[in-house]
Amino acid sequence: MDYRIRQALPHHRPSWASVADPIFITLCHKFRGTHHFDNPRCWSIVLEATTRLEKQGCWTPLVALAMPDHLHAIMRVRQGMEIGHLLWRFKRDISFSVATEWQKDGFDHRLRRYSEYLEKRRYVLMNPVRGGLCKSPTDWPFHKVWDDKLSG
Repeated sequence: MDYRIRQALPHHRPSWASVADPIFITLCHKFRGTHHFDNPRCWSIVLEATTRLEKQGCWTPLVALAMPDHLHAIMRVRQGMEIGHLLWRFKRDISFSVATEWQKDGFDHRLRRYSEYLEKRRYVLMNPVRGGLCKSPTDWPFHKVWDDKLSG
């Protein structure tokens, strides 16, 4: 069987891509199935790190959600900000306050159309429902939507 070495994917935004395009982000704990992010203390730290990077002008948060072993977010990332470095800063900032063993790197995907944004937004908010953690997205305490003009 042919086992190819997996190549690292670039985290940079092409120069022609719009800065208005939101970025869908997933960051995972090293050990899947771990209950790490789904508690009030950790969630508070995640929100503080998100706000700190927003105040520094790195990104504009639209949606964030903590699952037990991973985080989802949709952000608008400032032009010129290298996404891989930004994710590293975010993970490092969280780890200063709560010891976290992160899975290497993270996943990011540019959402090119508004319909893609709405689809990912729904996916993120429905994640705890699909995981059997609550009956409705609004019941999950570890989420925040800055994009309040769009509900549900």
